[in-house]
Amino acid sequence: MLIDVFDGRDHKNARPTGCFHFARSPTPGEQVEINGKIQVVTGAWHQPGRCYAGAKFAILISEQAAPAGEVEPSTPDYDMAGQVV
Repeated sequence: MLIDVFDGRDHKNARPTGCFHFARSPTPGEQVEINGKIQVVTGAWHQPGRCYAGAKFAILISEQAAPAGEVEPSTPDYDMAGQVV
């Protein structure tokens, strides 16, 4: 599943991090690894207004919760080429 990822305190002020492939959509409270950092998902929403090919779902992540080597992510993520990041 292709998902837009935003980093910040709230959706309005968040900066786009990119689009990533997930096996399933992460839910708030889950940990995911993005670019070598474990992040906590703080929000998730559907983007039904999008009329182009691309992600129809988005998540908001918070700052790093722990170094990537210390905690296992609950959901792996993939870059645009389908590789686990």
